[in-house]
Amino acid sequence: MRRNTLYQIAKTRHWMLDPMSAAAALALYRDMVGAARLKAKYPIVEYDETEDENELPRNYYRFTLTHADYPAIPSGHLISVVRLEGVMVRDETLCEWGTRDIAQWLMQGDRNSRVIGSILLVDSGGGAADSVRDLADAIQACSKPVLAYCDGYMCSAAYYAASYCNSIMAHDRRNMVGCIGTMIELGGYPKKSVDEDGYISLRIYADGSEEKNSDYEKALEGDVKPIRENLLNPLAEDFRNDVKANRPSATDDQLKGRTYFAQDVVGTLIDGVGTMDDAVAKTLELSNLNITEMEGFRALQELSTCHNLQMVDGHVTLDGEQLNQINDALENGHTEQALQETNSQTITNQAEQIRQLTEENQTLQNTVAERDNTISELRTQLAESNHDTDETHQAPHNGNLAPSDEEDDGLSPMDYIKKHEEMYHSN
Repeated sequence: MRRNTLYQIAKTRHWMLDPMSAAAALALYRDMVGAARLKAKYPIVEYDETEDENELPRNYYRFTLTHADYPAIPSGHLISVVRLEGVMVRDETLCEWGTRDIAQWLMQGDRNSRVIGSILLVDSGGGAADSVRDLADAIQACSKPVLAYCDGYMCSAAYYAASYCNSIMAHDRRNMVGCIGTMIELGGYPKKSVDEDGYISLRIYADGSEEKNSDYEKALEGDVKPIRENLLNPLAEDFRNDVKANRPSATDDQLKGRTYFAQDVVGTLIDGVGTMDDAVAKTLELSNLNITEMEGFRALQELSTCHNLQMVDGHVTLDGEQLNQINDALENGHTEQALQETNSQTITNQAEQIRQLTEENQTLQNTVAERDNTISELRTQLAESNHDTDETHQAPHNGNLAPSDEEDDGLSPMDYIKKHEEMYHSN
């Protein structure tokens, strides 16, 4: 439940504000008194504490940057952005979020597995002294880098919180940075006073409460030393010591409360001036991720949704659209491969058939050749046998007629020889 803004401002006694922001805040405070319409004038997106930490919301106060926003961000990964704007208060009010909410958003982004870093987008002149600690603790608790990016003002309490980030950048060289110190603004009558009309104002303290508000009362009477030494100096000392620890390059002169143009404190209070692209690039650098182009995956890079995939620490993250296109490509590839395998098998089978037919043809040719040789040899033997019979073994004529040639027609060579041998022996 949101707290009342007027109450939050009224109860906060200690502020860390640069003078111009303090004047603006005072004017706003005066305008807010009795102005219930301000809630409609400055609407806020409601925060659902039950939302899934893996699905970060996107609105003015917190959103994510993706590969579509900045190509340098690897596909499938995010950079979480949280705004720190206006007068800083610890708890949320009717008109603005508190730094406890901002701290919670930073931690929520840091826990998301897709987030590789966070950017704290700052445009604030500071605020309540008690608004710093929760945000500073959250920044230090983040396991992924947090970059503070000034887009206007980053002064006093806002710079105090930002000093805990891994790096600080400014959007423009004329952005205002610094104002490291504490102040208090008091108003009222002394505990006993009489106005010109004789109206008496008294504040009476019980016995044993002599020191209650003593520094405040002395300040109203002109003695500011007690409130400076007992309140402002300890807060300012913590402020300076913490900034010096967080930003060792900060000079002692820069810790005395002056506000600087961003261009004048590069290398000390901030690390650089650049565009949001530069801030994204710096966040990626701070993440220490090994981001490489997938040049060796030509077929994958040819897909329209995957042409600029990047490998992060040896891994690639794919979204639903990319997975669908890869799946379609694989299915088409399997179909084509099956066709190729079918064609290849058909060709193999046909080649085997041709080989078998060739072998059978060769066998038949060999068989025919062998038969031709056998016939030729038989004819040769027959011719020689007939010659020898005619010359050396002519049988006496018994008066019978020799068988006619017609009787020998149709006989095979072997039958012809056998027949004549029988005739020879019979004679």
